[in-house]
Amino acid sequence: MSTNQIKFNLNEVLAEISTTRNKVAVESKTRPATILDLASGDTRTIKLETMVEILNAINRIAKENGSTRQFGIEALIEYIPQDNEESG
Repeated sequence: MSTNQIKFNLNEVLAEISTTRNKVAVESKTRPATILDLASGDTRTIKLETMVEILNAINRIAKENGSTRQFGIEALIEYIPQDNEESG
């Protein structure tokens, strides 16, 4: 698997809900370096439990900031099929 077939969209989500990486790290009780790696696309592995805590924090913050959107894993991680990668 090519890692450039996986795109992390955490920065876009943070902008949409008007919050910072640090706030998500604190709220999710996740190391700030883990959030930074996820935001920059440098993540090689992430525990599912950590992903759930991050999503729970994002959804709490989004609700506090007036968003009605419910964020799931597909908001954070995007798979880019190999065919699209080669043609683009």
